[in-house]
Amino acid sequence: MSCCKTPLKCVLFVLNLLFWAAGGFLLYAGISFIQSNYGSTQEVNSWPAVILICTAGVLIIGGLIGCVGAIAEKKTCLGLFLVFLGSVLIVQASISGVMFAQRHRVDDSFSTFLLGQFKDYGNSTAPATNSSNSEFNTTDFIDSIQEHWKCCGYHGYKDWQNNTWAYDEKHVPVSCCRPHNTSTNATCTGSVQPADVYMIYTEGCSDPLSKAFRWIYNFLKWSALSIAVLILIGVVIVIGLLCHQRNRPLGYSELSPRFTEV
Repeated sequence: MSCCKTPLKCVLFVLNLLFWAAGGFLLYAGISFIQSNYGSTQEVNSWPAVILICTAGVLIIGGLIGCVGAIAEKKTCLGLFLVFLGSVLIVQASISGVMFAQRHRVDDSFSTFLLGQFKDYGNSTAPATNSSNSEFNTTDFIDSIQEHWKCCGYHGYKDWQNNTWAYDEKHVPVSCCRPHNTSTNATCTGSVQPADVYMIYTEGCSDPLSKAFRWIYNFLKWSALSIAVLILIGVVIVIGLLCHQRNRPLGYSELSPRFTEV
């Protein structure tokens, strides 16, 4: 075990650096979420940002304990780090299992949610489907989607002809308009007359948004599984280090071989 101890400690230290990196990223994401328009209480619930910041704090503190335990080989720190890794492993394994098992259900829920928002367009006071935030503006939400993804309607621009928002069957929201064409000097009003269709996006938003959602979901799913595997490796290493020190006093430190306080 002595000949393998140094490489194992190096691997454990790298694992702790990964925890710090993940914690720093989550902390940055949480703060950015709060500072962005999407994170304001006017748009969505702020709980996602709180969860991100709390998770970041746990990862950073856990990484610190692990580093102290790996460098000083203190049984107390290694024991705490083992508890930390075991708890995170259970959570990560559970998340991975749920994400793999519920993939189709989540995909269907997302499609249903998006379709519901298109149907509620025009009712600016309508909250998002299944949302606890009554100030969510469905109209602004759909407009931002159509402008960002350069699409119009759920399946296509003709969907708006059957939408309750439409005051006639000859117009779509102006968020469907393409950028102003200076060569023709024409102004887009959302008209779907044959002579004006070229000024609007005709493709639906369902396909590009579903593809983007699946990509993000698969990325999160495989990331959770990869992290669980790394944590499992860390658990094995910590158990090995603790077994190596099973006959040493509780307060023993590699930096100070004589007995020390915990």
